[in-house]
Amino acid sequence: MGEGGRRPLVLALLIISAFAVVEIIGGVVSGSLALLADAGHMVTDAGALALALSAQWMAAREPCDRYQFGLKRAQVLAAFINALGLLAIVGFLVFEAAQRFGQPPEIDAGLMLGVAVVGLIANIAAFRILHPNAMAGDVNIRGAMLHVAADIFGSAAAIISAFVIMATQFVMIDAVLTVLVCLLILRSAIPLLIETGSILLQAAPKNLSPQAVKDALVTATPVVDVHRVRAWQLTPTEPMLSLHAVVPAYTATDKALVQIQEVLHDRFGVEEATVQLEVLDEVVSLKPASSAE
Repeated sequence: MGEGGRRPLVLALLIISAFAVVEIIGGVVSGSLALLADAGHMVTDAGALALALSAQWMAAREPCDRYQFGLKRAQVLAAFINALGLLAIVGFLVFEAAQRFGQPPEIDAGLMLGVAVVGLIANIAAFRILHPNAMAGDVNIRGAMLHVAADIFGSAAAIISAFVIMATQFVMIDAVLTVLVCLLILRSAIPLLIETGSILLQAAPKNLSPQAVKDALVTATPVVDVHRVRAWQLTPTEPMLSLHAVVPAYTATDKALVQIQEVLHDRFGVEEATVQLEVLDEVVSLKPASSAE
């Protein structure tokens, strides 16, 4: 992704970094766990955004002899690391909340409220900057955006806590809402971890089962059988495929290869596939018509 894809990450990084400092100071002075939790999370957000930005830069590099697919998977790896970071944050916050349940501290609710409102505005701004790219299928930016989304929940929790404390002096609400925010973080972090982990482990895309590929090719091309189907994902939007296809002896193999590639592209979104054609039991071609150079 070019400069247009990196710009949202740069802007979000600047916003989050600036307001992380504000929330850290406010959290320490006010004594609020929810605010400190949100401040600490904003610091990790800055790291997550910096990691995502580095991955975008790496992914834009051209393929070479050693990395023949380029470094596009750096984005997937960055998203995986960001998901792990979210789980680590949840563990820390739950531990701190448990400590607060046993020994609630004094909290400056007024200062807590002011800083939380500022943090909420900053997080919403960063979220809006990242959202279009994340919804376009960029798993790297989605990982960074989930950190920011979790901060929105954290800031909202701190605001609610401040109002409750000012109205009732019930300081335990600070820890209670922190736990609830942790549950919301897990709801987004675990699916991201599973998705990126599956890609890194070379799992096949859900819509690319061997039977589905075989049915599509047998129906729409001269292919009479398909075997040794191997599917994986370079990134969430770039499925890869290799297979053996059996065609009758009278088949025009060049035309069959083109038809196979068209079906794989139109039905399954596969831009690059390696197809080994077999005429009866004889291998006649080892490379597809549209194989990448």
